[in-house]
Amino acid sequence: MRHKPTTLLDRLGALWGLLTISDQDYTAYMRSYGELFVDSPENTKADYDQGVALRGYPQGSSNELAELYKVIHLLCTLGSVEKMYMPPTIDPEQSVLQNQILFERIVAEDLQLRPGHKVLDLGCGCGAIAEHMAELTGATPYGVNLDLSQIQKAWRNPNLPSDNFAVGDFNKALEFDDASFDAVYAIQPMTYVSDHDFTFSEVFRVLRPGGRFVINDVAALDAYDRDNEHQRRLIQHSRELTVFGGFWYYRYWEDTYRAAGFELVSSVGRPAVELIKKEVALFDKYEAAFKALAKLHLIPKKTDALMQRMNANSQSYIQAEEEELLTLNWHCVGQKPA
Repeated sequence: MRHKPTTLLDRLGALWGLLTISDQDYTAYMRSYGELFVDSPENTKADYDQGVALRGYPQGSSNELAELYKVIHLLCTLGSVEKMYMPPTIDPEQSVLQNQILFERIVAEDLQLRPGHKVLDLGCGCGAIAEHMAELTGATPYGVNLDLSQIQKAWRNPNLPSDNFAVGDFNKALEFDDASFDAVYAIQPMTYVSDHDFTFSEVFRVLRPGGRFVINDVAALDAYDRDNEHQRRLIQHSRELTVFGGFWYYRYWEDTYRAAGFELVSSVGRPAVELIKKEVALFDKYEAAFKALAKLHLIPKKTDALMQRMNANSQSYIQAEEEELLTLNWHCVGQKPA
């Protein structure tokens, strides 16, 4: 079947999940922000220039992170980011969903996959990207993700081989044999890496010689100065909006590839600000609607509170990209020597 973006049925299912959320899941989600995004590790250009060692994100395997994603996946599905990532702007005239499709074609080309190959998606979410990769390349998709609720959604997808998707953690040893895969990719989950050298070495191990590893994730850019209070506030607001953990200058990503034994094929950042503006405008409408409906007692107050928590400080995210402090789309391609 042809790959489809998020449907109305997907959005209605997500809305129902938010309207019927349990008190336990609500409380865990709201609490997670104070547990996951306070004093998160950062390494800036100044750190890199001074030879400061990379500091991983210690809570990348935590129950709190799984609890956060159990709920935020529902909120994101209401919008255009069921796949749990904001793509770079490939075509500003197109929607966020269409830009995801365009971007995934770039990833597929970078991976150099062919029919019969095996490809692993780290942090696969509900398997929507993996489904598209399989359609584009003919490769057999596999995926691991920390959140059981998203893996269960992958299991229900008739276009995916359910046995190939499992709850898994890239901060632990990957449960695959050496040289199991022709390619591995990770689209915006690597901000939760606790030990970069360990995870990249594990990917290197499970790749066949000549196989490629593509990541696309948040990175600090040259302009970000942690000692600048205004900039630090923008980054913290952006972190809470987009729920990224560690925040590292892009050259740290490059060096981690090389340290694991990869040949770095390419490394480039792409902006997403025009798409971010579209998504923020959509969620501002959702927030206003939820607030009005909650005031009329037509939806639970906690559903409104979830939306407000998720959408807080969204303009800071736009400003941080416009000031070129960060990108959510630093894109690296590494290849295991043949």
